[in-house]
Amino acid sequence: MLKNYASTLTIAGSIMLAIGAASAGAQEFQMTYAVTAPAMENAFSYTNHEVFAREVEARSGARIAVTFLPGGQLGGVESTINQVRDGVIQANDPSDVSLAPIFPEIQVLSLPYAFTSRDVAWRVLDGPFGQKLADLAAEKTGLRPLAWFENGGFRNFTSADKEMKTVDDLAGLKMRVPPTPMYLTIVESLGMSPTPVPWGELYTALQTGVADGQENAIPTFMVPKLYEVQKQMIMDGHIYAASAVAVNEEWYQGLPDDLKAVINQAANVAKWTNRGLAVSNEMAGRNYLEGIGVNINDVTAAEKERFRALAQPAARRWLEGEIGSELINDMQAAIATAEEELGYR
Repeated sequence: MLKNYASTLTIAGSIMLAIGAASAGAQEFQMTYAVTAPAMENAFSYTNHEVFAREVEARSGARIAVTFLPGGQLGGVESTINQVRDGVIQANDPSDVSLAPIFPEIQVLSLPYAFTSRDVAWRVLDGPFGQKLADLAAEKTGLRPLAWFENGGFRNFTSADKEMKTVDDLAGLKMRVPPTPMYLTIVESLGMSPTPVPWGELYTALQTGVADGQENAIPTFMVPKLYEVQKQMIMDGHIYAASAVAVNEEWYQGLPDDLKAVINQAANVAKWTNRGLAVSNEMAGRNYLEGIGVNINDVTAAEKERFRALAQPAARRWLEGEIGSELINDMQAAIATAEEELGYR
């Protein structure tokens, strides 16, 4: 029976799954699925994970018994990554940033201003390139991404009070970034001073002026109420933020083919749940932010090219030093194909 120790809202659904389990016979496999997001209604960062857990158990006829643990009950994402790799648990929810220390190749997705739009990103991640990246992760880390989720969408720069309309307006800002070299390189190339701050300290760092600004997708920006200390935003979309549902590779390969298919089907349903909610959460978030007086400026196509010309060469040089050029070239070729197929060229 699917267990969710974070919320009583799932009791009715769990009862229904228990009935299914009773009729289907004995449980054959256990999947403990630990995620960092707390239980939230219709949220890109939570609902997709609950959907995945429920779909696995329901589609398998409870042959896979799922214990779903949201809200960081087994620790932060770095801890659960190690637990999945060690086979202590079977699945978790790594972001691209959290995977980077053990799988630097994931940083190819952070090449700034690489994706024209989210539908191009989806086409690339759902195609041969996304599968190649997942297979490489499984081979190198023992952690297999089953589906590429959207971690809120495109990341944008914000500041406490400085309006930003062009790349020139960013010059000199102390910009909080995750403590990863790729993000530091991007921010430096755009004329800002990168200020690494852990996520848990971000609100305080912005409130006290340790950092002037930060960069995140709108739905992520909303969660810790950063709008209370950030009143300006520029929709530059420098990075498409990705995450995944990932499983222990040895456990996954040990499943019979029909249950592998179940896992893959459930991941696909969860993926589209996530993407739809990310779009909806972004739209609702922007409406809310503008309604409370946050100033949001869009970027023209010409100005976006200025951003790209400054940031992408430096980021690519750094990335090539880490992972070589093959994967970068493969992704850019996949982007070009997707843009052609979707009518952007």
